[in-house]
Amino acid sequence: MQGGPVPVNSYEGIELNSKLKIIIKKGCSMVKVQKDAEKNRLYVTLTGIISLEAAREAQSLIQAEVEQLKPDFDLVNDISKFIHGDDEAGKILQEIMIFLIKYKVRKIIRVVGTSKTGLIQFANYSLPIEAYRLSYVPTMEEAEKILSQPD
Repeated sequence: MQGGPVPVNSYEGIELNSKLKIIIKKGCSMVKVQKDAEKNRLYVTLTGIISLEAAREAQSLIQAEVEQLKPDFDLVNDISKFIHGDDEAGKILQEIMIFLIKYKVRKIIRVVGTSKTGLIQFANYSLPIEAYRLSYVPTMEEAEKILSQPD
């Protein structure tokens, strides 16, 4: 696939099953939002360069899925293949964080792998408050291990 950013109205979240919604962008950018109601957990994966339009679409998907979870849900955010987001997309991240706090997120685990620039950008736009517990881990397996341990 070639080309620049896709206008927001030219793609939609594609419901693959009851647990998975995905946005596919042209090029190598993707936002994947997956809910696990049994574990009361939300998984958000970001890859590539996230535009403002993709961030807004992700925000809508995240909000829709979070509204179906119970308070004290956990979020696993895989940014291991995230390159960076537009500066305006960073402001959307802050809006998402406020929304997550409002809906009582308990823990946020960021899977960072070796993505240094993505890690720095997420750290810069994260809200410095203690309304949730934030951890950074290198792998998805480590995230699951942390969340499976009792508090």
